[in-house]
Amino acid sequence: MFFTFLNKPFPRSEVDKRSFITNFFVGCFVALFLIVFEPFDIAQWQTDKKELKLIGFGLVSFVIPILVSSIIARIIHKKPVEDNWTIGKEIIVILIILLCIAFANMLYSRLFYIMPFTWNGFLFAFMSVLLIGIFPVTLHVLRKHNKLLKINLEQAIIVNKHLHPVVVENKSSNHLIAAPQDEGMLPNEPGTVADEVKTKISFVADNEKDKLEIFPEQILYIFSASNYSTVVFIEKNILKKEMIRSSLKRIESQIKDKYILRCHRAFIVNLHKVNKIEGNAAGYNLYIDNAEDKVPVSRNYGPTVIAALKAIQ
Repeated sequence: MFFTFLNKPFPRSEVDKRSFITNFFVGCFVALFLIVFEPFDIAQWQTDKKELKLIGFGLVSFVIPILVSSIIARIIHKKPVEDNWTIGKEIIVILIILLCIAFANMLYSRLFYIMPFTWNGFLFAFMSVLLIGIFPVTLHVLRKHNKLLKINLEQAIIVNKHLHPVVVENKSSNHLIAAPQDEGMLPNEPGTVADEVKTKISFVADNEKDKLEIFPEQILYIFSASNYSTVVFIEKNILKKEMIRSSLKRIESQIKDKYILRCHRAFIVNLHKVNKIEGNAAGYNLYIDNAEDKVPVSRNYGPTVIAALKAIQ
């Protein structure tokens, strides 16, 4: 049960305005906690401007997480971690941050000859940080996970109802019938969508020579790997994959269909081909017609994808 919980999807923390504000309040909490409760024999500490010096520990708790998170983000930025980031990995990063805070606190304490610069001193500093920080950090992770999971699950339910015909009861015949859609607007059937999708899209490679021309209604999704992009599409009822030497950003710029859009750092999807959506704390997974693979939707692209799916007629 515990390991299942640790393996649940979780959005990877980013260094942004939101994290800046969160760390600021954590630093304020630490400073206030030390001033009010004076734990770890702080009450016995005789020094001038005691409160101001204790605020310094709060400042350390504010600055170090931002600094360490920025370093970690640079280290793992190019690795495909977005799709498999979990609560367990988030906790590991938090423990690394706590270790760094403990080390910084020990260095800060040396300025006032409070804590010896020894292994035992570091162990004491880490345990102090852990005891103070474990509860607000745990509550923050759990609150963030449950909040995002609830939002994404609710949105997935709404979209799934929109994607499939509404089943209503025919009172006169006591049978269940599907509520009809507008004639000629079945999005998953090629050739029945808006006129603009009947024009072929030309995907031109970086060398400006290689080219793939394809109708938008044939496209299922597109994914990138390094300097290449692979177009997954249907041709004569056969699933095909065509690789093009081109970045996904360049591919995206060549698409004019508003329902074929970026949903992830490494994916573009044809929303007309989505038959089901699942939500989790990290984002969504899209199930595509005639394809076994699920297409991920990252947190940043989630609102745009959800709005577009709801707009499909």
